[in-house]
Amino acid sequence: MKKSLFVLLAFAILACGCSTVGLVYRNADWYLQHKIKGYTSFNATQKETIRKEVSNYMSWHRKSALPEYINFLQNLNGAAQYDGQLKAEQITLLRVHLLNLYRQTLEPAIRPFAQLLSSLDKQQIQELGRTFAENVKKHKEEVLGGNQEENLDKRAEKTLDFLKWLAGNLSDEQEQKVREMSRSLPFVSPIYIQQREINQGKLIALLNDHAGAEKIAAFLTTWMLATEMPRTSQQQRAIQSYEDATDEMIAKIHGLLTDRQKDHMHKVISSYIKDMQILSTAAHTAR
Repeated sequence: MKKSLFVLLAFAILACGCSTVGLVYRNADWYLQHKIKGYTSFNATQKETIRKEVSNYMSWHRKSALPEYINFLQNLNGAAQYDGQLKAEQITLLRVHLLNLYRQTLEPAIRPFAQLLSSLDKQQIQELGRTFAENVKKHKEEVLGGNQEENLDKRAEKTLDFLKWLAGNLSDEQEQKVREMSRSLPFVSPIYIQQREINQGKLIALLNDHAGAEKIAAFLTTWMLATEMPRTSQQQRAIQSYEDATDEMIAKIHGLLTDRQKDHMHKVISSYIKDMQILSTAAHTAR
């Protein structure tokens, strides 16, 4: 729900191997329909609505979102190849760019999604609530399943896995430094998970009260596009501290990388850019 059922693909393609981006993207309509239908049991009319809305969304996405993805990746590639020491402020600009891209990608899906949710009956709402609860439980087990030290270790390993994919093999010294930096970051996962549970509960309450598409859309807009608003001031300070520390860490990690590792990053990011440029050109040609 954090990224909306209609736009799972928007960032999923950035997490898969670049050689499969085109394949995933060209099958996006089916993929998104499958993910949406996994949340509750829809009737035939609702399924047809999902098919049409996903098709409309993907038409917009191919026309408007892909060029923005390319722009972001080009900026990311420029920062990755920077010869000097990156500053945290440069990383912050990239993070803000990505957040804006996320919001731009999400916004067109909110009203159609709200309309679909407003059509759910009591049994479908109950099933949706159970799906939410199951997903949160699974996420808690993955992220919060151990003690504090174990949870920090799991987060550090995920950071290292991503860095190895992006920059190639790391030396033992690099791994140790990255692990230490990651473990020192504030641990804010409980805040995100708690907020997710609260918002899911509010959404289910709106559906049970037959709030209507407009009120549901307004709530989803606050939840998904203004993520900082429902948080307490203490939670917001913790999140800001985490984001600032993460920007500092990324800048320091960049300073650890060799020319060979930077070249590896360049090739990985460039491959995404090339794939997306081909997809964008094909979309314009088809129209």
